[in-house]
Amino acid sequence: MTPHSDAFCIPAARISRIVTGFGIYGADGALLPDTAIGTSVWVTKPAATAAPVQDSSRLFGPALFAGPADKQFGFLVLNALGRLPALDRLPPETTLVYAAKRTARPPSYTALPRLLRSLGVTNPVLVTENALAFESLHTAPELFGEATGCKGRPEFYDWIDSRWPRAKPADPKVKLYVTRSGLGPDAGRYACEDHLERLLAAEGYRIFSPEAHSIEEQVKTFQRAGKLVFAEGSALHLFALLRQPDQISAVLHRREVLPQAIATQMQDRAGRPTRAINAVTATWWPPQRGDHLGLAVLDFDRLHRGLKDAGLIIGTRWKAPTQAEVQVSLRAGLAPGEDVMSPEDRAAWLRSKRRKTKED
Repeated sequence: MTPHSDAFCIPAARISRIVTGFGIYGADGALLPDTAIGTSVWVTKPAATAAPVQDSSRLFGPALFAGPADKQFGFLVLNALGRLPALDRLPPETTLVYAAKRTARPPSYTALPRLLRSLGVTNPVLVTENALAFESLHTAPELFGEATGCKGRPEFYDWIDSRWPRAKPADPKVKLYVTRSGLGPDAGRYACEDHLERLLAAEGYRIFSPEAHSIEEQVKTFQRAGKLVFAEGSALHLFALLRQPDQISAVLHRREVLPQAIATQMQDRAGRPTRAINAVTATWWPPQRGDHLGLAVLDFDRLHRGLKDAGLIIGTRWKAPTQAEVQVSLRAGLAPGEDVMSPEDRAAWLRSKRRKTKED
């Protein structure tokens, strides 16, 4: 790993909705290696050569380009860690430099330092969406991330295990259901997740809301459990970095098709892959724009079979919610006069919103 003296980055000029021209260059104006960004929401296509921006800020001391940053925890787990094993060969005062895509209102990046501190990384951190010059910048290969297809190199997992070491093997008697219910009714969720929680609690499962705990506590809790069931969500990205051969795990679909990042991560480490259980029979939508806000209706009989086949439940007292309970759950969080929409109705609703935006 070679330091690059007098390197510089140029702002992320927009090319399309997800593509920008952000790039990092050496003193000779040539694009530096290991600086590309390739995620589901941001891809860089920089010019092959560039000149530094006049009067840009300069960062003194050693620095490491650590990848892209975002406010979303799942994004950070996937894309902000893959270059960090290089820190073991750099001075402790090295600044971690993360690039951010320019937005009208820059988000808060509070999740990033929390994630880094949980790994024992105490280096200074700089998130930039502007031009910047460097006294000495290191670049390193990305050993894990969306750019690698969410597959990690063995040395990356070795580094993760050294930073998040297990105190002892998983306990087969410890069972965990990682829920989304703590996010409230306005988040993408399952209908009658509270009913599912009661069924799993009767099987000895602890109902765990990850957002209510520190990352350190999440890591320890995931490492200790012998059996884990996950609601589809960003917590699974964290567990996938930790999963060990003595654990049995499953994820419950919230969408008909799992995101590719989750599907790949579930089987990337050694041991039994995390099993995907698709019991979704319908998806309804609140009158909001977010594509992550779908409300999944589950077939509890199919869910029972999937969990039982995986060895995660006994299921002798399993009972599905009533249709009336499902309808009440679907409408939770709606304002008076609002109703949920079918996928077809939502598509028409979104088209009308886009037309109105253009007219305005």
